[in-house]
Amino acid sequence: MAAPFHFKAFTLKANGRMNQIITDVAVCAAFDPESPPSPPPQTIQTKALWDTGASKSVLSEALVKSLNLVSVGKREVHHGDGVSDKAAYMVNLMLPNHVGVVGIEATEFPASHNHFTVLVGMDVIGLGDFTVTNVEGRTCMSFRMPSCEMVDYVVEANRLMFKNVGRNNLCPCGSGKKFKVCHLTSL
Repeated sequence: MAAPFHFKAFTLKANGRMNQIITDVAVCAAFDPESPPSPPPQTIQTKALWDTGASKSVLSEALVKSLNLVSVGKREVHHGDGVSDKAAYMVNLMLPNHVGVVGIEATEFPASHNHFTVLVGMDVIGLGDFTVTNVEGRTCMSFRMPSCEMVDYVVEANRLMFKNVGRNNLCPCGSGKKFKVCHLTSL
């Protein structure tokens, strides 16, 4: 018998439509959770903005200073103001519901944002499945790690559209072909 597939997940639900996705996050210097140091590194609870337009995660300069993080070098960072070299740091992130991300290389940003001190980029988002829905004007964001399955709304729509079509019926798409040779093969 195959071992069950395990993942960690969390969901954020809003009472209305959100224009930013901001979640709780705990940040500390990177370490291997299988053999944690003693004493454990300082951890700071803060807020994170989720940004699919950012290739890498970033930390505010104030957060870097508060955690006394040691740079692992400089990285070229592309941003709205152009390109610059920024210090990089290895950190662990603990997202809501104990969704942990170990050993993320994050650069720093000179933020004066009041709402967040971490920006979660595609380096983290790409480790799992990330969905945002807005049913009835209420935003729901859900994230799980590791990635478990492909979410494809076109396939889902086709399954619903062709739910009661027989293999030998004409395809409802209007092609004039039988369903079995037209859309059945793509479901």
